Amino acid sequence: MATQLSVKRRESRPRSILTALRREGRIPAVVYGSAKENELIHLEGSDLIRFLQQQGLTSVLELKYPDGKIDQVMVRELQHDRIKDKILHVDFKQVKMNEPVEVEVAVNLVGEPKGVKEGGILQQQLRTVLIRTLPGAIPDHIDLDISGMSIGDNVQVRDLKHDEKMELLSDPDEVVASVLPPQVEQEKEAEERDERAAEAEQAEPELVDAEKEENES
Repeated sequence: MATQLSVKRRESRPRSILTALRREGRIPAVVYGSAKENELIHLEGSDLIRFLQQQGLTSVLELKYPDGKIDQVMVRELQHDRIKDKILHVDFKQVKMNEPVEVEVAVNLVGEPKGVKEGGILQQQLRTVLIRTLPGAIPDHIDLDISGMSIGDNVQVRDLKHDEKMELLSDPDEVVASVLPPQVEQEKEAEERDERAAEAEQAEPELVDAEKEENES
């Protein structure tokens, strides 16, 4: 069952009204929906923060109006005051439970690669993937078992296991995680490349001088 928060409608007024709402602990918001005009609302800040901490950004939320009307929505965008660490404004998007939505979900790495135990370095290149599914079927995250990865292995988006009702929209060839060779080995290879480059630079003038002498003779 979706979390339900009480909201109140507001009119489009000067900035001073928004400031007053925020002083009272309220957060101004807008509800966007294809079947209606945008709805200007405000809601209790502590309730929204609690919902975000417990449910995250990908969960469906019910907004209940004073007249009993209910909107099923998802968070579309949050505007923050990073200095004061406060939410200034929220954009909600109205959803229908029988219509798919596109949303990003986190990729959760599970286990320790055997390549890491051998000295390799785990690198996660992709932390979220874009999916399409029904609002009620959005997962908190997608688990990826990496325990079998050896040094030099990588896992791509196409390798992610997911529910059949879910469609992965991210590039299937994009690398999610990989196990790199040990740092010492990488540094050694870099040093060898530098040495070869230095030797090549030193040899080049000698070659030029030899060609010059041959031409002069």
